[in-house]
Amino acid sequence: MRNFIISLLLALLCLSGYSQQIRLVKRLDTTKTRTLRLDKKLTVKTFDGEKIKGEWEMLDEEKILVQGQEIKKDNIMMISGFVQRNSKDKALGVGLTVGAGLVFPVAVYYFLGGIAWGFSNGIFVGATLLVFDMLLAYAGTNMMGIIPRRFSTLNWEIDFSIQPTVEVPIQLPIPND
Repeated sequence: MRNFIISLLLALLCLSGYSQQIRLVKRLDTTKTRTLRLDKKLTVKTFDGEKIKGEWEMLDEEKILVQGQEIKKDNIMMISGFVQRNSKDKALGVGLTVGAGLVFPVAVYYFLGGIAWGFSNGIFVGATLLVFDMLLAYAGTNMMGIIPRRFSTLNWEIDFSIQPTVEVPIQLPIPND
């Protein structure tokens, strides 16, 4: 009987876990959503002109607590944080960043070689490659989730949601006594 009660208590404890998340939905295309990471700090700019950065926790579906200050969802003008990425996004980001690292020496060679030898087309090609390389590096680090993204409430709708973390109940064997 004691094993049955312990198993029942474990099952109830496992089913009572909830996750807080800030979900952002694109206003023009509601199929595009982003979720901010829970383990990173958040920066919130309000319509009052305050800028608050720090750890956050959700009070309810209309308010969050950032660095000890309570902020209502309707008062948020801009929210900035690290976006949750899946493994495909991270892998593509690593590929783009490595590609940017490989293109960089070639771009510098053309740019400095064009200056040294007086070839204007070398300067143009080198400068174009450097700009392209910077865009590759930015896109790669953004896809890996290294750079925080800013979301304005003009384009994104903020959804504070509390969802259960366990969707499928855990089945525990009941001991035979």
